[in-house]
Amino acid sequence: MSEVDALPPGLPRLINERYEIESLIGRGGMADVYLATDHVLSRKVAVKVLRPDTASNPMVVNRFRREAKAVAALGHPNIVAVYDTGELPATDQQRERLPFMVMEYVTGKTLKQVIAQGGIQPEFAVRITRGVAEALGHSHANNVVHRDVKPANVMVSDAGHVKLMDFGIARATDNSATMTQTAAVVGTAQYFSPEQARGEQVDFRSDIYSTGCLFYELMTGRPPFTGDSPVSVAYQHVGEIATAPSDVNQDLDPIYDPIVAKVLAKDRADRFQSVDAFATALENALHGIEFHEDQAQATPYTLPIYGIHDNTEAGFAAASAPMTNEHPVFTSEHEPVQTTRHKSNRALIILLSLIALLAVAVASFLVVRSIQADQEKNAPVAVPDVKNMSEDDASSLLRDATFNVKVEHEFDEDVDTNKATRTDPTSGTEVAKESTITLYLSKGSEQREIPDNLANQSEATARDALSEAGLEVGKITRENSATVDTDRIIETNPELGSKVKAGSKVDLILSTGQVEVPDLVGMTLDEAERELDDKGLVELSIDSSAPAVETDEVSPDEIAIQTPDESATIDQSGSISVILAKAPAEPSPSESETPSPSDSEEPSESDSEDPSEDPTETPSETPSESASESPSDSPKSTKGPKQGKPLPSPGKPGEGNRF
Repeated sequence: MSEVDALPPGLPRLINERYEIESLIGRGGMADVYLATDHVLSRKVAVKVLRPDTASNPMVVNRFRREAKAVAALGHPNIVAVYDTGELPATDQQRERLPFMVMEYVTGKTLKQVIAQGGIQPEFAVRITRGVAEALGHSHANNVVHRDVKPANVMVSDAGHVKLMDFGIARATDNSATMTQTAAVVGTAQYFSPEQARGEQVDFRSDIYSTGCLFYELMTGRPPFTGDSPVSVAYQHVGEIATAPSDVNQDLDPIYDPIVAKVLAKDRADRFQSVDAFATALENALHGIEFHEDQAQATPYTLPIYGIHDNTEAGFAAASAPMTNEHPVFTSEHEPVQTTRHKSNRALIILLSLIALLAVAVASFLVVRSIQADQEKNAPVAVPDVKNMSEDDASSLLRDATFNVKVEHEFDEDVDTNKATRTDPTSGTEVAKESTITLYLSKGSEQREIPDNLANQSEATARDALSEAGLEVGKITRENSATVDTDRIIETNPELGSKVKAGSKVDLILSTGQVEVPDLVGMTLDEAERELDDKGLVELSIDSSAPAVETDEVSPDEIAIQTPDESATIDQSGSISVILAKAPAEPSPSESETPSPSDSEEPSESDSEDPSEDPTETPSETPSESASESPSDSPKSTKGPKQGKPLPSPGKPGEGNRF
């Protein structure tokens, strides 16, 4: 979630008129943690808010409040501080009141993240363990047992300081501090103590055991016990001895092995009796001082029967009765008494052995029942089918099945936008309760439709529309158009209304505002008008005001000359000037009666030699005939500038027509 993302329903942007939520920085099993700004003290804080889906569970709410109360009572540099606490009121979207606490904001990494990076040196491991020990020492001094010490609950700040956090299952050291809560194991299997696995009462030595598991993982890169399920790990905590750290990490000095063996002892009485003693032993080993058991602090061994027992392996010698002549054992006179005593002791041993076996059997039965109950509680659950559900419905269904939900988005051709497409793991798969299920929501089809309303739009408008549709602008070209204004969209490539892949480039074709002039020569004015109309050039006008020209290239009243010529370009509302054709003038009647040389008989030699002898035989042309021939003969030899037609000569102007 970013600063501009919507907050979950029921969570206001400003809490108590003081803490302004900025972003989500973490999610836990029961609450979300947000980065916020404290406007009163002008500092960054972490606000932990119980999630709405867990707020209706009284056990979770009590656990949340107990954490706030436990940490608020503790004040130590190695414990994440709690500054404030309260409850958000119920809203229309959220009926339950949401408890929250305002905590110290620590920038850094969890110890789990540090371990995952590897390469941890013993000096660093001992320093981190010392920091955890100091935090637990303060907690234990205030009668608070953490009960969930693990790498994920330890922060290492950017400055290298250790911060212990998440006292969500902490309890005061009273009779209620047991491993079980309504038949549920409390703690994390890889780090809890044998008494937690057995469901017994816990105390501060349980935290010491968990701290030993944490140190073991720092030195070896893995916890002391691992398995396929929490139940198998619990069995190992109860009945198996951890492999020595130096056997797991060949580069590790064996000097730490006896310390780890003591802190991971199955009997809490055999462990270190304080976290400070454990940390001190580690620091001594770091400086080359080997650890040795303090014999004086060993648990006294009490003999249940008479007799002498060799207990030197346990580090002490059993007390025996004084050896005097009066002692029945050494009096030869009382051999029968000695035999009777030995028989009595043997019977007592057998009886006690049977009682011990019965106790072990009962304890084993109780452990098995506890583990079976844990198995039933943690039995895998099938992931429900949420396809085509809304985000709220799908999330609610998954959370009702005890899963945590992570939302992702993807393209899908078959599922509507913001509807569930699938889950990971897929529906029907059986996974552990409280696992995180990824819910995928549809972003709709990956195909994007080019808006079909871009025609006649400006380039800027087209860019905005394509960007909104998830497309990009490609090449921009220009073409002539009779109907689209200059710099307006004529067409796109691919064409308008077609579907393309999201992010594709769309070429724009803009209008030049020009049109190509068609060839009108040989058409009448009506035909020219229809030609312009058919080509969509109705904005062009025809100017036929120029005088008609005599030509035999086209029929009379047809266009003989046009300006501009065909294929030239002009503005959409320009004008085409045309000159119409007219028929050549007919010759005069007198001229037509005069026989031409080709029609007369061949002249005689005398005639051809001297035609002037008989002037009456060849009539001379009259002035009118001469004048009538000039207009008709001259245009025939004159060609126009386009089709070889004559240029217009002065005459009667034609009528002008505009379309």
